Parts: sequence; C-alpha cells; structure tokens
Amino acid sequence: MPFDPTSKGAAARPGLIALIREGQVCSCLRSKKIFYQMEEDESEAASGAPFWCQLTQTVIGPDKQIVGLDHCRPGRSCCETA
Repeated sequence: MPFDPTSKGAAARPGLIALIREGQVCSCLRSKKIFYQMEEDESEAASGAPFWCQLTQTVIGPDKQIVGLDHCRPGRSCCETA
C-alpha cells in the first residue's frame, strides 16, 4: 500500500503546537512549520526539523545544550512550559 501523507492513522504523533500547548516540550522550541501550519492540520512534530530556540535564535539553548524534541523537555533548566 502506498504512503498517504493525508492519512491520520493510529500511529500519528502530535505536532509541535500540540506538544507546546500540553506542556510536553518547551514553549520556546521552534521549527519553520510552526509559522505556516494550521493547528487542525498539524503533522507529526518530528517532521518540522530543524529546530531552534526562540530565546537564543540558534540550535543551542540558553543552557548551552542542543535543542530538539528530545532535549527541550520539562526538567531542563531553561525549559518553559505552558
């Protein structure tokens, strides 16, 4: 069966906007998709890479560590959640 990018299968993971809203990732985490993607059309957050920090405007956060979905989580010293 061919890949269908419009399919919303059970394995679909939430997009970046939803992860930020739910407090699962830092609210300063950004990707280019966050600026043009409508919330109801969110695709998997991982497909929005590369990521950067809104505070530093780079791929390195205020704590001098790399930013990303796996890194910018509650418990990190610079993480700001909703």
